[in-house]
Amino acid sequence: MSTLIRSVIYAAMAVLLLGALVLAASRVPPLQAQQAASAAAGTVVMPQYDAARNLRLPSGYREWVLVGTSLGLSYAPAGQSSHQTFNATLMEPSAYRHFLQTGQFREGTMLALIVQGIGTNQLPAREGQFASDIHGVEMAVKDKARAPEGWAYYGFGSPTGSGGIRESAAPQPKASCFDCHAQHAARDNVFTQFYGLLQKP
Repeated sequence: MSTLIRSVIYAAMAVLLLGALVLAASRVPPLQAQQAASAAAGTVVMPQYDAARNLRLPSGYREWVLVGTSLGLSYAPAGQSSHQTFNATLMEPSAYRHFLQTGQFREGTMLALIVQGIGTNQLPAREGQFASDIHGVEMAVKDKARAPEGWAYYGFGSPTGSGGIRESAAPQPKASCFDCHAQHAARDNVFTQFYGLLQKP
């Protein structure tokens, strides 16, 4: 093989190698993109209100972090609860991360309570119970700019009720929820005594 042919082959191989390196580099996100993605993952989410200052139901609340579950838990006097339900409490992820880091519920913390019925006799299960259809969605929000007491509580209705789940809700009267939370909550108006996943292992 002549020297000229070898030179041409080597040059072609170098061009191919350079092209492969350029292509590989183009598939790696630049540092700025990586930092932006990282920042987006740590974005602080705050409650949003409509023109009447009613809380908007966050669109992705079902994707929040599960912090507690209960069965038949009721704040009504013994024997006065109408029926038992499964309850799942979810916490907005950026507030959850803040709590893990600091042990504090920051301003803007949102907790969603999803109330579900109790299902039984559903094949292939032979015994036991499971959380079935949703009966209601409620939310607790720490926002002193909206509620001077610090926390406010909202009910968004039920899928089977009149109007279904509402897109926004006004805060409940202070005597309906706040006073009970202030008196009995283990930590900053939150019933952490019921939320084992918010307690240190």
